[in-house]
Amino acid sequence: MDDKDKYEIVIYGVGAIGASIGGLLTPHYDKLYLLARGENAKVLKSKGMTLYHKVNDNPEPIRVNVIEDMSERPNANVVVIVVKNYDLEEVAKDIFLKLGDKPIIIALQNGVENQKILPKYFSKVIYGVIAFSAWRDEPGVFGYRDIGQIILGTIDNSLQLTMEKVSQIFNLGISVKITNRLQDAAHSKMIMNLGNSILTLINFNYDKITSISKLRKVLIGLFGEGIEIIQAAGYKEHKLKGLPSWKMLDILIKAPDDQADELFKQTMKRVGVNSMMQDMILRQKNQSELESLNGYFIKLADSLGIEAPFIKTIYQLCKIQFNKKPFQPLDIEEVWNKINENL
Repeated sequence: MDDKDKYEIVIYGVGAIGASIGGLLTPHYDKLYLLARGENAKVLKSKGMTLYHKVNDNPEPIRVNVIEDMSERPNANVVVIVVKNYDLEEVAKDIFLKLGDKPIIIALQNGVENQKILPKYFSKVIYGVIAFSAWRDEPGVFGYRDIGQIILGTIDNSLQLTMEKVSQIFNLGISVKITNRLQDAAHSKMIMNLGNSILTLINFNYDKITSISKLRKVLIGLFGEGIEIIQAAGYKEHKLKGLPSWKMLDILIKAPDDQADELFKQTMKRVGVNSMMQDMILRQKNQSELESLNGYFIKLADSLGIEAPFIKTIYQLCKIQFNKKPFQPLDIEEVWNKINENL
């Protein structure tokens, strides 16, 4: 038996990313199980998964192995956790209750909050940085854009052999790279995640944006402050396939407005619904990743004596608007004016 075939894998959390990973791997690896609940589980069991690339052209459904409770796979030895940080503690407790500290945990959350939560329960934790976007249209129906990479790493660069074996499985359907610079990779991705807040705040729709130039300036302001904070904290850029480099962002910052706007327009036409937009707008949840992303940068900036007016203003506006039910987006002009009041 091939060494990698010893692994029985459960993907815990079948939202956009979890479903995309499961759908891409299932045709190549039969010891893979998706833990889903509610209507999502019902549809996946009865109809299979519809997974499409960019545009839904009604592909043949993928038959997937579905479970609704961790106790259904007591011998699972790899659990891929694909839930948001705000649900992570509860999920970790559930896995530990059913499996103890036996499985290898692969944590696929934005940010670094998972590095505080998961070691309380598990001794074998591998962290992943996702460099691609995906979305859920409805239960059982998911789409994704061009797959970039999943970057795997550990806090102390241990579990190297285990990561190699796990990456062999993932590489059957998704490009995986192992890094010994986990913190650089995680923080580099977090900089890009800062954009989720402004796009959610204005309920971004390219055809309805009132000022693409002001949106560019807000995003560049967020990214620029994020880079400044991360560098001051001692982290370095970790280039992520499919995402703009810091050099590219610097070119946008320094380019004349007309040239920068044109490049920005082409980029934004390809932007889809991000995870925060899915939470706040599509699913109308009362929780988001705002604290674990923007809030993290603010705390780090304060500890370093950095002002960060763009990040702080967007954070404050999101806090107000996200608490309104139903959610009420702001126009980019109003956001821009608020930021200028704080500059």
